[in-house]
Amino acid sequence: MRFKISPPQHGLIRALKSISAQDKGVVAVEFALILPFLLLILMGVIELSHGLQAKRKLLNAVQTASDLISQQTDITSTDLDSIYLAAHLTMNPLNTTGMTIGVASVRFDDATGTPTLDWADSSNGGTVVDPLIKADGRGEAGASIVIVTGHYTYRPLVRLIVPVDFTMTETSYVRPRKVSYVLKY
Repeated sequence: MRFKISPPQHGLIRALKSISAQDKGVVAVEFALILPFLLLILMGVIELSHGLQAKRKLLNAVQTASDLISQQTDITSTDLDSIYLAAHLTMNPLNTTGMTIGVASVRFDDATGTPTLDWADSSNGGTVVDPLIKADGRGEAGASIVIVTGHYTYRPLVRLIVPVDFTMTETSYVRPRKVSYVLKY
């Protein structure tokens, strides 16, 4: 009778093969390694969508203000305050403390068509930068144009993903609907 004596390395190889065959926890470990990156991407997509929503709402607010002003034949500071309120309400549910609105009415000279600033107003310190340059080429002699510029500071929800604030600017140009130019009293 012959006895086969196995060298000690055969037992070691068998033990290593049995360990490598057990992969029950591999998926859980891989998921744990990938999860932080997936959450980072998800939060980035959420921040991007909120930023785009803020930009779209700012454009809607500026267009709302310019449209409401263009429907008037004359306007007062009280009317403008109501229009600014409507623009701010357009931004809901976003916080509008970082929003400013500037309005400028530019009249084009009856004879030469040269633009001159008729009146300007603002909400929260907003301004229309260089209204005469912006109005150049946008109207003919005897007409006018209303320029509304809005600025909004977007503050990201999660500072870990996007650690800085973004200032967004939108400008709307409209002509008065009922008259050649809107008078301000």
